Amino acid sequence: MKNDITVGLDYSHNNMLTLEASSYADFTQFLFTSAYKLGKIEAGFYSLDKVKNYNAIIMSIPKNINLDPREIEVLEEYVRKGGSLLIVGSRGGEHTNRTNINELTRFFGFEFINDEINDSVNYVNLQKRPLISNSNISSHYISENVNRIVLSSACSIGTLKLSKEEEKNVKVEVIVRGGLNCWRKRFDGKQWVEEDCPKVPMVVTSEYHRGQVAAFGTLSIFSSLGREYGFSAFDNDIIIANILRWLTLDITYEGKVVTVDLQRELFHWGQLIVKQKRWENLSDIINVGLKYFKDNYKTIMKELETEQHDRYQRKHEKKTKIKEPEEVDVISLLPKRKKEDLDSIISAIENISGEKYERSITGDIEDSKEESEEKNRVNADLVGDLPEDLNSLTVKELKDYCKKNNINIPSNARKADIIKIIRYVLGAD
Repeated sequence: MKNDITVGLDYSHNNMLTLEASSYADFTQFLFTSAYKLGKIEAGFYSLDKVKNYNAIIMSIPKNINLDPREIEVLEEYVRKGGSLLIVGSRGGEHTNRTNINELTRFFGFEFINDEINDSVNYVNLQKRPLISNSNISSHYISENVNRIVLSSACSIGTLKLSKEEEKNVKVEVIVRGGLNCWRKRFDGKQWVEEDCPKVPMVVTSEYHRGQVAAFGTLSIFSSLGREYGFSAFDNDIIIANILRWLTLDITYEGKVVTVDLQRELFHWGQLIVKQKRWENLSDIINVGLKYFKDNYKTIMKELETEQHDRYQRKHEKKTKIKEPEEVDVISLLPKRKKEDLDSIISAIENISGEKYERSITGDIEDSKEESEEKNRVNADLVGDLPEDLNSLTVKELKDYCKKNNINIPSNARKADIIKIIRYVLGAD
């Protein structure tokens, strides 16, 4: 960090956040170790020439005192002309702290609400210490590496509806919101009421003309007294460091600070080029790349579309070249019936019974037509009629039929075996 960045702290409005307060010792130590030049603003904000000596000003909410109209005018001009401001609220907003801070913040498109935020589910020890996870933290420079923070005893922030003319010079972003289970105690002008307030804004930034403002509603985030909710709790110190860097970045050319997710390989390549070719920084390489892409957008996109189309065509052609598998004629795979199959059947019976039998039917008929003719001839030679259901005949009747027609069967063959042999001879099985 450059050693010429000067940060001023407001001491002129009964402010709680001071360098001498022991309750904020961790934050004070952070400021010194970060090499910021620190200054105390004890005479108020009445002179723009004095105020503009600071790169950034930290103003904790005034306590029991109002900002003078002239101070509001000077601070507005300071930011409008490029200054940076961190405004820290506190529970109860203007009402509890008895001040008029919103007369200043409304220039920047937001205001502190007179409430105190609680969370009935996600909190640290007490519901007034809501624990906010990264699902409720938007992507921004100040939220880099921030996963969870605690905003204890905090008021919420309301964003204002701006006219189209105002939107040209004011851009408000909600960076941190409360969870779905948030509720609050809010002063409605007469009394304190309790109500649900899911997704309520807690941390905002505003880009106002040439300057920038960050704001949140708790002083406890700077505290050294509570390790579970103060400066050292979770990522509280990281978001504070990010906010101060965002407010004090030394931008030597007109531009906007954004957070970009780079692939690891591209990041390391960019860092290498910065060192080898003596670029100013990685941002310059990114800007040059985007500038080239912008100037040649149509040509580059046409080339990409052509390449994508060619790739699709090649892939499609490759698919069409793959031959479909030929259909297999299942019937042709079945073995043709041959009369020697009868030998196999009788051989199996012989193996079981131990007896030997003569074969009266032989031959090897390959052609289906010859086989059919042979079957017709055999059937014509057979003597005796058979019922359709062979099981209706007795074993004796079956054996007599086989004997008359010279069909050899084992003497101890079972009825089922005899029927199977007869059906085979008849060509019915």
